Amino acid sequence: MARTLAQFIFLFYAYSFIGWCMEVVYMGVRERRLTNRGFLLGPCCPIYGLGLVGITLLFQNSTHSFWYIFVSIILLCSIFEYSVSVLLERIFHTRWWDYHDMRFHIHGRICLETMLPFGILGTFALYRINPFLMFLYNRIPDMIAEKLLIALVLITFADLIISISMMRTISLPDGESDHTAEISRRVWKALNKRFR
Repeated sequence: MARTLAQFIFLFYAYSFIGWCMEVVYMGVRERRLTNRGFLLGPCCPIYGLGLVGITLLFQNSTHSFWYIFVSIILLCSIFEYSVSVLLERIFHTRWWDYHDMRFHIHGRICLETMLPFGILGTFALYRINPFLMFLYNRIPDMIAEKLLIALVLITFADLIISISMMRTISLPDGESDHTAEISRRVWKALNKRFR
C-alpha cells in the first residue's frame, strides 16, 4: 500500500486519469458524443484523485469491518462531492455537474444513483486497485518515477493556471445543469482564438 508522498502522488494521478476516462465513456454513451470531462484541459479529474487518496489515507490500515468501510466511503464521497460542487459554483458561478433530473438528489449536487457506485468503486479501489497500482509503481526505477511525477505536477500546475485564467476571461453558462461540456468547448474556443 501507499506509504510515501511519491506513492500518494502516483495514486492521485492514476485515479484522476481513471476517473476522467470513466466520465468520458459514461457521458459519451449517454449523450452519444465524446467531450472533455472535468475542470482541467488535460485528461485529469482531480476530484477522483483527491477522493481516492483520501480513502487510502483513512482506510488502508483500518481494522474496521468491510461494511463499516463501505458505508464510510459512501458518506465521505458524498460530502466531498457536495462540498466541491458548492466551492466551484461559489468561485466560478457555474456548475460542472447536476443531478436534478435524477431521483433522491440533494440540491442537484449528489444523488443516490451515484452515491452507491462511488461506495462500490471506492471500496474496490482500496482493496484491489491500490495494491495493483503500487505493484506497478514499484516496478518503475526510482529516478524515472521521480522525474515522471515532477513532470506531472508541473504540467498540472500549468494546466490549472491556464484553465482558471481562461475561465476568468469568458462568459460561463449559468443555471442548474451539467455545464462541463459547454465550459470545455468555450475554453478551447477561447484558447484557439488567443493562439491564432
